[in-house]
Amino acid sequence: MEPFATDNSHGREHVSADRLRIAVVGAGSRGAGMAETLQASPDWDLAAICDVDSRRAGNVSERLGGTPWFEAIDELLDSVEVDAVAIATPLRALFGTGMTALRAGKHVLVEQPLADSLERGQEMAAEADARGVVLMANKAQCFEPAVQKMQKLVGSGSLGDILFVEAVRTESNLARTDRDVFWDLAPDSLALLDYVFTGRLNPQGVSALGGDPLGTGRDCVGHVNFRLPNDATVHLHVNNLSRVKSHQLVIAGSQLVLVWDAMLQDEQLGIFDADSSVQQRRRSPYWAEPGALQVAAEDGPVPPFGQEARGRVAAEFARRAGAQQKMPSTNTSGLRVLGMLEAVARSRSLEGQASSIHVPGPEDDDGQHTPDRWLESVLWSR
Repeated sequence: MEPFATDNSHGREHVSADRLRIAVVGAGSRGAGMAETLQASPDWDLAAICDVDSRRAGNVSERLGGTPWFEAIDELLDSVEVDAVAIATPLRALFGTGMTALRAGKHVLVEQPLADSLERGQEMAAEADARGVVLMANKAQCFEPAVQKMQKLVGSGSLGDILFVEAVRTESNLARTDRDVFWDLAPDSLALLDYVFTGRLNPQGVSALGGDPLGTGRDCVGHVNFRLPNDATVHLHVNNLSRVKSHQLVIAGSQLVLVWDAMLQDEQLGIFDADSSVQQRRRSPYWAEPGALQVAAEDGPVPPFGQEARGRVAAEFARRAGAQQKMPSTNTSGLRVLGMLEAVARSRSLEGQASSIHVPGPEDDDGQHTPDRWLESVLWSR
């Protein structure tokens, strides 16, 4: 296939002038999903697709009705006028692609993690600040009603004293040859924990153990352990050799226990009394009816996670990109995740010995990391 650079009218309907124009870089599964979400959004005009693999770029373009596609971001930016760039590239290309877009004055939406090191993540955040553009993470899971409810319950103290936390993220995926299991699967879980615990992802020490049972040259199975400020233990298990895809979180408190399972279509969040003799889920005031989560009495039922949550990410990105006034920077959530990943890598190199690192804490968020301002803790943006 030959890349083509046409005006955006090719294969596209006329778009209202008040919609922002965006290009997606990376045409793998995540990039294709991101492109579909943006094309369906009333706030965005999907202007172009970009991928070094011309076959993938062309296939996504064809599936989306003939959206112009390119093999290089420089060519894209020279050929098509866009307001923003959404990035879903392999880890090794995140920083270069992101900096190219930011230096061109484009707003940037990026998949997890922000970059391949804390230093590079800080450089991207500084570039966004200097250019006056938005840098935002695609954390659709934090737009799930069940996850929002978890954060509110934890933040309100309804669980009592936090006793322990267990998180699991598994897939059957060895295709991402540029990253080990920690950089592949842990970012989503770490970002989820950072959101639910409102910025308290700043442990004194992190220990990690990994394994490579198939001799791939990188860890495929991993375990991460650290403690919350109240000394409660957190254990994260990641595995991309599993035959079962899972994304789960258990938060055990002295009064309530939360059990979240992203793979469930209806009731993702179970809320239990901590007393082991009580087997029934609490229904009121936490639940309205099966399949509908009651976030607040005045809000009414909220549907389970799906395309709606991804659409909310697109809508929030558009709101911030189109804002007329400067918005406060909240990049610290993404930098905390990168700091944790670097600590994990150091601990792994030390055969599981605890590794400490300073990452931005909630005091660095200028008051943004509070339960009532949950959206600010989800997004890295201006």
